[in-house]
This record gives sequence, C-alpha cells and structure tokens, in this order.
Amino acid sequence: MRFNRFLIFRYATSLFFFTNLYWLLVSLANWTIAAMVPLFLLVVDSAIIIEQTKKYWQPTNQLTITKIGYWIQLSITICGIIFILLGKQAWFFPFMNAAGRSLLLGVLGVGSLICVYLERKAWLIENDRDKYLTYLQTFETKGGK
Repeated sequence: MRFNRFLIFRYATSLFFFTNLYWLLVSLANWTIAAMVPLFLLVVDSAIIIEQTKKYWQPTNQLTITKIGYWIQLSITICGIIFILLGKQAWFFPFMNAAGRSLLLGVLGVGSLICVYLERKAWLIENDRDKYLTYLQTFETKGGK
C-alpha cells in the first residue's frame, strides 16, 4: 500500500517517456543535434522509472532522481517554449511547421504544469505531508477496519 504514494509518478513518467519517444522518432527524419534532446530525456525518464521501481523493495520517501528528472524535463520544456516564441522552433522541433506552433505551445505548457505539480507532490512526500500518507496512517492505526 505504501507504494501507492508514488502512483502519480509512474503514470506521469510513462506519459513523458512515450511523448519523448515519439519526439525522438519523428526527429529521426530530420536528424540534427537537437534530436539528442529527446534521447537525453528518455535516459532521464528511464532513471526515474528505475528509482520508482526500487520503491517496491526500498519503501523510502526519498525521491532524489525523480525530482532532478522532473526539473530537467521542466527546464527543457521551458527552453522549447522560448525557442518557439523566438521563432526558432525549426531547430528544436524540425518536424513541425509554423502551423503547429500553437499546438506545440499548448503541449509544452501542459507538460510544464505537470512537472510543477509533480515537483510539489515530491516535496510533500519527502516531507511526509501528502494526503495519502495520512490515509495510510489512519488505516494502519484502525487495523484496516
């Protein structure tokens, strides 16, 4: 049951993993050095997945790699927004034309909000202030009744 505290990270990481994988695959058609960005993010996502998987056997509330990974994801997402606003989206997203600009801004904006939410959630868990822990403690003190 303690592992469920981290459920949001598993779902969000899979969302980012497959989004970054798609970004990498469509970038392969127009290979540039910028295609290394989604490849790097896939490595970061993999590190988060490994840390979250370890929670099965080592149920701690420490989320060091997860927090760093989401800060990296957030930073790159913000860089993508800046590139789009500066009109340099072809460098960062060579597969999209100017017509897809608003779609990219929307996706990157939502991605940024998700990262900020996950950073807040990680802080709450590390400081034992998350709601799920309260529910879990109540369940344990009442003997599961």
